[in-house]
Formats: sequence, C-alpha cells, structure tokens
Amino acid sequence: MSALHTADIRQSPLGKALSMVPLRDTGDRWAGHWTSEDKDAPQTAPVVVSFRQTTQSPQVARAPLTMAKFNVHDVALPDIKLSPEREASLIAEVEAVVQNTLELRSAFAAGGRQLDTSAWKLVKTKDDVRAYRSRRALHGVDPTEGRTDSSDAHSSSSSSSSRSTMNKLTSIASSASSNDSDRFRAKKTARPPAVVLSGTVDGTAEDAVLGMLADSEQHCMMRQSYLGTELEDSRLLFVLARPTPENPFTFIGVKWGRQSYGRFSQARDFLFLEATGITKDARGEPVSYGLRQSTDLSDVLTLPRSHDVLRGHLSVVQTFANSGIPVAGTRHHSVEMFSRAFLQLDGDVPVNVAATAFADKIMALVGTMECATAYKLTWMMKQSARQARPGTSVHGSTSHCANCTRSLSRFSTLLLQRGGTCQICRRSFCGKCSVNKRISIGIGSEVMQKSMLFCLECLLEAKQVSAREVAVDQQKW
Repeated sequence: MSALHTADIRQSPLGKALSMVPLRDTGDRWAGHWTSEDKDAPQTAPVVVSFRQTTQSPQVARAPLTMAKFNVHDVALPDIKLSPEREASLIAEVEAVVQNTLELRSAFAAGGRQLDTSAWKLVKTKDDVRAYRSRRALHGVDPTEGRTDSSDAHSSSSSSSSRSTMNKLTSIASSASSNDSDRFRAKKTARPPAVVLSGTVDGTAEDAVLGMLADSEQHCMMRQSYLGTELEDSRLLFVLARPTPENPFTFIGVKWGRQSYGRFSQARDFLFLEATGITKDARGEPVSYGLRQSTDLSDVLTLPRSHDVLRGHLSVVQTFANSGIPVAGTRHHSVEMFSRAFLQLDGDVPVNVAATAFADKIMALVGTMECATAYKLTWMMKQSARQARPGTSVHGSTSHCANCTRSLSRFSTLLLQRGGTCQICRRSFCGKCSVNKRISIGIGSEVMQKSMLFCLECLLEAKQVSAREVAVDQQKW
C-alpha cells in the first residue's frame, strides 16, 4: 500500500497556513497526494484528508529558493498581483488553445476519426474510448515547417496525412503558449510526444464539464477522489475567472504542481493554466472543455528550484460535444470525446514511457460522467434532506423490496445480495434493485469518501438532473 505524503501545507498570504496529518490509503483513490515509496505500509481505516489551521504565517520570499526536496504547499510565496492587461493576456491564451483544439477536432472528424497506425500507437482502451500516442519516428526535430526529407519522400499518402496531422498537433503545442519560458521556446522545433483520445461516452456536454470543474482546493480534492487526475502535489495560486450563476462552469486559474516519474527519474514541476467552460464550435454546437496549459510568470513570480526537480511543460485539452445519438436501450444520449495532449519532460524519462503514462492519466477523464453523477446524487441527497419531515427515517415497508416486493428477511438478503435503504428516497431495496456508489463529502476543509446505497430509480433520475442546476448550487457547498 502506498502512503499519503506527509507535509506542512501553506497557502498564499491570501489564505491560511495549513498542515496535513499523516494518513494512509485503503487502495481506493482518495483526495490527496500519493507516493509509492512506502511499499510495506499496512492497510488502515478509510481515509479522511483533513487539514488543521496552524499559527505559523508564511514568509514572503522573492529570491530564488534552492532546496533538496520540497512540497509545493511548503513554499511561502508573495501575494501575486497581475495587471489587468496581463490577466487579459492569460485569458486570451486559454481561448487560443481551446480554439486551436476545436479546429483540430473538426479536422479529425472530417478524416473519419481515424489515425494512421504507422504513425500512432494504440496504448489504452476503455469502453468506447481509445488512447493513442505518437510513435518515436515522429518525435524528431523539424527546424523548417513543411520541410521534406528523404523519409518523407518515400512515405505513403496515409503516412503523409498522419505526418500532416502530427504537424498540426505540434504547431498547437509550440505556439499555444507564446509567453512560455526561454528554455521551452528554444525547444519549439522538437516535436513533443503527442497523445490523442477519441470515443463516445454516455452523458451530456454539461455533465462532462461538471465533472471536470475544480475551482477551489476542496473541489480539486473532490475531483481527485473520483478521477485521480491531479498531480501528486498541486496548489492553486490564484484565480482569473470564477463560476457565476450565469456561467456556472467557467473557471480559469493558475496552478503549480509536482509529479514524480519513477524511482530512478527526477520529478517534474509544472506551472500551468487550468480552465473549464462551454464554448461553441464552427457549427454553433456547444462543446465543453477542460484545459491545462503550461505558462510562464517568471516576471512576476519566482518559484523555487530544486536540484532533483526539473521544470516540465504540458498542454492538455479535453472536449466533449453532444452527439445527438441516443444510447441503445436507454433514455440517455452520448457525447463525443476528443482530447489532445503534449508532454515535454526532457531529462532522463524515456519519451514513450512518459507518453504512455500520460495517456493512462488522461484516460481517467472518461470517468467525468461518473463524477458528475456522484455530484448529482449528492445534490439529490441534500434536496431530500431539506424536504424530509422531522423524525422520518425510512419510507414504506422495511420487510419487502420497494421495487420487486421480494422479502428482505435475513435469508432472502443473503440470496439476493445485500440491500438497504436508498439514501435519497429512503425506501428499502434488495441488492438486485439497488447499487452502491462511492460518494465524496466535503465537510469544512475535509473530504471523506464513503460507499452509499441508491435505488436504480433514483440513480436514473440523477442522470436526468440538470448539470447546470447542480453547478449553480455547488457554489454554495
């Protein structure tokens, strides 16, 4: 079992100084930052990620810091103040990356949503979603755009098409962040490994963005508990745009995070923009998106550097658009998922190993719909609690299943699997007419995950609940 990294956590002077208590996991994905160094750690009780306020105040440090090892929450940073012009440029950067991805999405759809297997390798599948990474041959240096070398001259038309697609991918990675560091700009001619995800999942575009939205530290912990897509150690530095009742899915912030890549490789840290929202494609159809894009703030913020941590660069955009095609046998519809990602690590991490691991992490985004469903179930429980009459615990008979009317005697329960009381409608159900879902609950500055039982009727109703309504109400949680 892995152990939860123990560290003091300090926020910026805008927040409070916090510390993390040492905890261990039970094998599930809990909110927090995990390490794999303690291989022999014993299994413990269910995890609660908790924070307690300390009296220590963070010190402002403008000079570069040199540390052997550090946790990004350990570092005291000054109050970050950006000019309105700089904030506007960062927002414009997000919009440009999203627009470029929409254009690539359209080109991918026009090509039949197919990639040439001689240029792209299938590395992971989940349900109807497939993840590809670019092959090693496409990671070379192309100092002149459009240049044709000897290998290109003998390539087939399909290979040329894939190389053209790769050029489009690379151009987005190279030009998306015009303010990136000198080190990144110096390597713009080198093609970074690319990852592409494509497929369909059950749900709506609004469901997807609800599952991706994380506009606070606690929401990041909630998302991590469901998806496991966070960096090992990350910190929200400041927010450029927050969700509002009119635009409940819109968020733009700057985060700093660290990720390890094995026992024998140096860790990387990333300074990146994170954004979610809903936009429209060229046809005017709504498309939800989630973005992480490396950026540079060296002129206003000095981050510490460590001899065992290298600066990495990433560019990830996930998009979801309603397909209009109903899912067979259900009342639900599906969404077309398209994600493109680039990861530039340099150093000692093998390119293909990093790209494959990156694809695994991005593939977890298929779970955004389940994350949204969990949020909806939580919302329905809150609504049920508000409407419940004092003293009412269980509705209807407790001796028979409210759906199939089977007996809920101890013997029958053993035969029909363990049932219980639905957390929403408060009726009793047998195991075949109910399902257990892992629900994360935020209590103050804590996030706890617990298995809860719901009847199939309430689960289906949750899938029909408006994601927008939940997102608006979520701002009050």
